[in-house]
Amino acid sequence: MPDIEQFEEEPDGGRPLRRLAVAGGAAWVLALCAVCVILPLYVHPSLACGLASLAAAGVVAVVMGRTKDRYRHGAARARVVADTVRRTLLRPLPERIGALGLASVYRACGGRGQVGGDLYAVARKGGTTRLIIGDVCGKGLPTFEDVAAVLGAFREWAPRAATLPELSARLEESFLRHLAESDDPARDTDERFVTALLLEVRDGERLAHMVNHGHPPPVRARRGSVDLVAGCPSPPLGLRALRECGAVEERFELDPGDTLLLYTDGLVEARDAAGHCYPLLDRAMAWRWVRQGGPADYECLPDALGEILRDLVDHAGTLPEDDLAMVALTRMEETAAAALPRPAGGARREDTGQLRQD
Repeated sequence: MPDIEQFEEEPDGGRPLRRLAVAGGAAWVLALCAVCVILPLYVHPSLACGLASLAAAGVVAVVMGRTKDRYRHGAARARVVADTVRRTLLRPLPERIGALGLASVYRACGGRGQVGGDLYAVARKGGTTRLIIGDVCGKGLPTFEDVAAVLGAFREWAPRAATLPELSARLEESFLRHLAESDDPARDTDERFVTALLLEVRDGERLAHMVNHGHPPPVRARRGSVDLVAGCPSPPLGLRALRECGAVEERFELDPGDTLLLYTDGLVEARDAAGHCYPLLDRAMAWRWVRQGGPADYECLPDALGEILRDLVDHAGTLPEDDLAMVALTRMEETAAAALPRPAGGARREDTGQLRQD
């Protein structure tokens, strides 16, 4: 981690005397230089023009150099502060939790030194792993207040709520209370909402549980094929007019070796030179880790996310201007995997569209 102390300003107590000493020394130096310069010019006036130009160029170079140094130091300090704030809220995900291997990528719009409106977090409740990925409406620093509110509520209630719908209701109540207490006159609370996807994976169970609050559906890769786990989305968090609709819990198969890609709209809304959005499923069929049947273990997940980022840059020419967050997870092989019960045919709801590689 960069040392933030190197960018701290000096305490004010020692500055006046130091500045006075420097000013006095500079005055004597300037006086001596004036004598050495003015006397030759008095004898040879033709040198005045050339020396004046050189002196002006030197002054401009010094001023520009000092301005560049101050800007560089200020930018470095801002990046350190932003990175610290981001790591405080978006805590790094563990590589392994419960039966899952995890990896994540986060990039705020504007690149390093910026904070944005995307979020993710993971929590453990007994033999259950719960995860959230979300996207606050808006961009940049003003959205970070809402990010903090959602993450704080998730970390409080994820280990306590009995079910995923109960967790969803608690997040909704907490975010609405946050909006009611907000005192930012520049932002309309009616336009502040959060799309979020809640995921629950229980140890020793092949079914994963999901509540989707208007968020892009996850991509599931299994045995060389990919599909969208779409289901029936619930309203985003914070939309008072749709609050009574409630949360819809979906269930889908997640076998050992299956991989899920959770992402925000910064991925699918990245456009190429012709204005075409990133075709997620079409591109996913060409990903190497999908063709080979998915990552064998959690150590392959960062490579899988790196492949997606490279493919995204190939499509758009650069990383997206919007915030971007991705979380890849895979269910690990369990010692009792052979004894895991297969879900009944009517016990799940899944998207019917599936792409397979011939």
